Amino acid sequence: MTYDEYKNNKNKKRSGKKYFKNALNKLFTVIIFSMLIIITSNYSPKFKSFIVNKVLNSTMDFSFVNKIINKTTSIFKNNIETLPVSKELKSTIKYKDGVKYLIGEDEEILVKDSGIVTFIGEKDGYNNTIIVQQSNGYYAWYGNIKESIKLYDYVEKGSILGTASDEYYYVLLKDDKPIDINENWNS
Repeated sequence: MTYDEYKNNKNKKRSGKKYFKNALNKLFTVIIFSMLIIITSNYSPKFKSFIVNKVLNSTMDFSFVNKIINKTTSIFKNNIETLPVSKELKSTIKYKDGVKYLIGEDEEILVKDSGIVTFIGEKDGYNNTIIVQQSNGYYAWYGNIKESIKLYDYVEKGSILGTASDEYYYVLLKDDKPIDINENWNS
């Protein structure tokens, strides 16, 4: 082994140790910060209510995280094409803020765009609803669905979200405002 090979090998070992040390420092900082928040919230009711309202009860904007990730990787690709809702689509009807799809019996409902499931539960007029925060910043509501996924699951475009019988609802929101779903979304 030459001196240059020895020196390069030693530098590689140092960079691995440096990476590990940086990761431990960041983890330690997060743990200390979390402990301070927990201790402070136990002694201050105002601070505790602030943490509950602003941190725990708010929805994280995953589209902001997506924008950062897209700058460095291509994990979330934004494809313009839309996917069919289900295999047996009979017709569509405008319904409240979105569309009501008339489908077959026990049809599998497909995800129109990739994202993270941020809500599963009852919504007035939509029955059991799944809300997906899509990687493009939109929120998609899928109503009247028996889900086969869990809260905070990442769902891929075209994957099965759940099943529905006879009808299913779809609402698309941007900045908490419903988007007028035109004929292009009926496919």
